[in-house]
Amino acid sequence: MPDSSVPRWLLAMESSSPNGGAALLRDDDLFEVARLAEGLRHGRELIPAASRLLTNAGITARSLWGVAVSAGPGSYTGTRIGVMAAKALSYGAECRLTAVSSLAALAETLRLAGKAVPGNLVVTLQDARRDEVYAGFYCLKEDETVPLAPDTALAPEEARACLKQLLEQNRQGKILLAGSGYVTYAELFRDIGGSKAASGIIEPEAVARLGRRQFLREHFTDPFILQPVYPRRHSAADWTGGIPVDMA
Repeated sequence: MPDSSVPRWLLAMESSSPNGGAALLRDDDLFEVARLAEGLRHGRELIPAASRLLTNAGITARSLWGVAVSAGPGSYTGTRIGVMAAKALSYGAECRLTAVSSLAALAETLRLAGKAVPGNLVVTLQDARRDEVYAGFYCLKEDETVPLAPDTALAPEEARACLKQLLEQNRQGKILLAGSGYVTYAELFRDIGGSKAASGIIEPEAVARLGRRQFLREHFTDPFILQPVYPRRHSAADWTGGIPVDMA
């Protein structure tokens, strides 16, 4: 690891959602964010946006402490673009790489926006098309976003059943709902309960914050083997992750 007296620059890339972007941290401080226009134009805009951040900071890629990338699940093409760009940058700059769950980054986005606080549960559902949703169940702690179960793909009806179970188990706690799945299947989730907090837009800074925590815990990813994450579909019955009864 670099000398602690040297600034630790971390570059994060987010391209798994329609609004992608890049963020640059200097130690624990946000230096700058570059957000892309909506429309899945990541292939043209992501690398130039990241390059501008480095130029504005007066550093080169070889000055980076590490690179963090949202590795999915999310847009098939967009996620691949971000992962491939992060792998190439990590290898070329000889810096470490970490992969962040896009669903966790969406939950972390709520924390950054002040919509979620430690102790809240967040259920993220992103539209996966083909009558599926990508589902993530998270508990916010002081310094981390803890998964309650592995990210998965579910039928919307099964995601509703899991969410209903979670709501019944946690009548006293605040449960926030975020993601494009709640928009696509609005009728299905209209009366489910919980607090709808956001659409499926992921802040690049959220990827950076999660990535930094992983770096500090030495959770690195080999750029040669990292691949985008597209969970296969489970039924609520055979989903091996399950949802624990006690989530305190």
